[in-house]
Order: sequence, then C-alpha cells, then structure tokens
Amino acid sequence: MGFVGGVLQGEFMARVRGVDPRRCLAVPVDVGKWSAMALVSDHHGEVVVAPFTFDLDEPGVRWLLSVIKGASSDREAVVCRVGVESAGHYHRTLVARLRAEAAEVVELNPASVKQARAQQLVGRLKSDERDLGAMAELLVRGAGRSPQIGDEAMAAQAAWVAHRRRKVAAHVALSNQVQGHLDLVFPGLGACFDRILGTKAGRVIVRDLADPDRMGRLGPEGLRRFVARRGVVLQRAKAEVLLAAAAVALRLPPAQRAPVAALLAADVALLDAVDAEIGRAEQALAAVLEATPAGVLASLPGVGVVRASAYGAGIGDPWRFPNAGAAYRASGLVPAEYSSAGRSRGGQGISREGSVELRTAIIELGRGLAGHDKDFGAYRRRLISSGKRPLVAAVAVGHRAHRLAFAMLRSQEPYDPKRWAAAVAGGPVMAKTGGRPTTTT
Repeated sequence: MGFVGGVLQGEFMARVRGVDPRRCLAVPVDVGKWSAMALVSDHHGEVVVAPFTFDLDEPGVRWLLSVIKGASSDREAVVCRVGVESAGHYHRTLVARLRAEAAEVVELNPASVKQARAQQLVGRLKSDERDLGAMAELLVRGAGRSPQIGDEAMAAQAAWVAHRRRKVAAHVALSNQVQGHLDLVFPGLGACFDRILGTKAGRVIVRDLADPDRMGRLGPEGLRRFVARRGVVLQRAKAEVLLAAAAVALRLPPAQRAPVAALLAADVALLDAVDAEIGRAEQALAAVLEATPAGVLASLPGVGVVRASAYGAGIGDPWRFPNAGAAYRASGLVPAEYSSAGRSRGGQGISREGSVELRTAIIELGRGLAGHDKDFGAYRRRLISSGKRPLVAAVAVGHRAHRLAFAMLRSQEPYDPKRWAAAVAGGPVMAKTGGRPTTTT
C-alpha cells in the first residue's frame, strides 16, 4: 500500500513503524541571515526543547548539536531528523556542518512550510515559532528531501553554474544599457547589425568608434583599417553601410553627448569584464564536469558543458529522488490541476511549484536535443503541427529529455540512440541501478 507523501514518506515510515513516538525526534530549524531558531519535539508533537535562538557561527552550531545530543540521550531516541528550511544560500553552511557531524538532515521547501502553516489556520500569522511548528509537523510526516549538494565536485559545479547564471543576467542588463546609450551617442548604428554586440566588428565599433563624426572622417578604407588594427575584418560593403548611417545620424549637441559617451565607455568596459567572467565560469565547469554525475550528459547531441552542468546542478545528487517523475515534480513543470466534486478545470498551465533553476535546465536540455537529435526534433515538429503552442511543445520536449537524462545520471551509461529509440517505442526508459531496473517515467 502506498503513502500519500509518496516513496520518500513510505521509506521514512518503514523506519519509525512500531517505534515509540517519544523516541522519535524532530528538530526543525528556521534559518535567518545571522542567526537561526530551532526546537525539539517528539512524534506525539510534545515539545522536548522549547524554541531557542542560536547564532549561525561555530559556537552556535556546537550549541545546537549539544541540545540535539542531550534531547536524544534523554529520550533514548531511535530517530532524530533535523529539518532545515531552504533559505536562499543562508542554510547551506549549516546543512554542511550538520552533515559533517553525521546528523540526519533534510531540506524543507519554504512553500511546503507555508502550506503547513496555513493548515494550522495561521497562514497569515507568520512568526518564527509558528514556522517551527509547521516544520515539525512536516518532519513527523516524513517530509523533506536530502540536501541537493553532494560531494566537492558537485558543490563546485553548483557554485559555478549559479555564478554563470548571475553573470548572464548581468550581461543582459548591461547590454540593454549599452544599447540605450548608443541610441543617444550614435543613433542608427545598432540598425546596421542584427546583433551589434554579438559581432566582433560591432563590438570594436561600439567600444572604440561610437562617434558618427569621427567615423565619417575615416572613409571606407580608413574605417576598415581602423577595425583591422584591432584584429577584425570588416567587409567594404558593411563599411559603406556604417558610413551611410553616420552621415544621417541625428546628433545630440556635443555638451549633451559627452557625458553619455563616457557612460557608454564605462558600461562597455563592464560588459567586457562580465563576458570574461562568463568565459571563466564555463572553463571551470568544463574542468569539473567529468567528476560529477552530469559528465555523462555530454554524450547527448546538442548538450554541451553549459547545458549538462546546469541540469546536473539543478538535480544535485540524483539518488535523492526516487525516480525521474519525482525530480520532474520538483522542477514545477508538472501540469497544474484543479478538481473538486468530480469537476475539473483545464488549461491550468504548469504548477511552477519547484526549482526555477531545474525548470530552466530541463527546458534548455530539451531545446538542445530538439536541435540536434532526429527523434527529439521530429517530436517537437509533431507537437507544433498538431496545434501545440511553442511553449507547450518546449515543456513536452523537456519532459522527454529529462526522462532520458535522469536515466543516464543514474546508470552513468553514455547516450545510445538505438537504445533510446527502443525505449521510446517500448515504453518507459529503464536504467540499471545496482542490478535492479528503475522506471524513470
């Protein structure tokens, strides 16, 4: 018989079945920036140690450990689970420190904590103590998942993926700022390129020659030589297009253009630095990829270092999920559902209750495979031709890509197109795990 909380709850209940609830302890921890609050309760819900606050430093954690040890000794505890609410990055050092002490630690999703608090009819009455009560109930029910970060290589991968993601976001913001400055300093220049900052010649001109008067004085051959001295070839036809744009550019008065030109130069320099940092992150990811479970994903067509690393970081330790379906639910890509009294509402979209990073990584994985694998490409085209919107098709392709990638993470076997084709034709993808087949649908 199954459990309403799924396989993870079933595994936990198998451990505590028949054990005196007074000997099963739950230790919820609500983490802040500089300090945290915790309590200890048993599985009857009786408070063993009242809520207390401790600093998120080494003495504070030693105190927490001593409290847990004392409560476990007093109750002769058989099970003692520490549940830490995921709080951005603030919880990670605490989780790592507790795991180093061999404590049983699980992470609790903040959305689950909020829902548990609402079930106690205090959803709009948030406080640290009420959060601890909600977290304790989740722990007693067997909720919580093993920490995402595994060994050193996986920790490094997750850190570099997050670093690159932030720098890509900064690149987008800076690019928009540069385009805005450029529209004032040299109107019409951006229209000469499909993506002016995405071409070598465009980047040189924006950096060193964003002045229509100066460009006009160079002439076609002078402009080509100017760009060539910076290691870039500019075709004569393109040079003439640029000079034509310079001739008709609607100029600001020099006194107004000068400060904007200075800001343009500053933002271009920042953009160059961000680009260099993105490149450094990708080099670091390439160096660590093979040491992580996601290394095997590089054998997939259209999946390089960035896509494989992002998916690997989003999944974390693949063994913390019982199957691919559980991992997919954690991404928030599952269809949202609303049904009551036998009636259902369609068109609810996806749930979006899960990891944004994993959600994005799955969609990107599907995009890469659809562009380079015959089966995935044909699947996407069938979806589009049947009337599915591109976003819906992207989610469906991502789901299929996730099934394959998760099986590869668990089996560590490189991509085999023939085996994949047989799996698609025959049903669920099967991954050999420790001598037993594991269904990953």
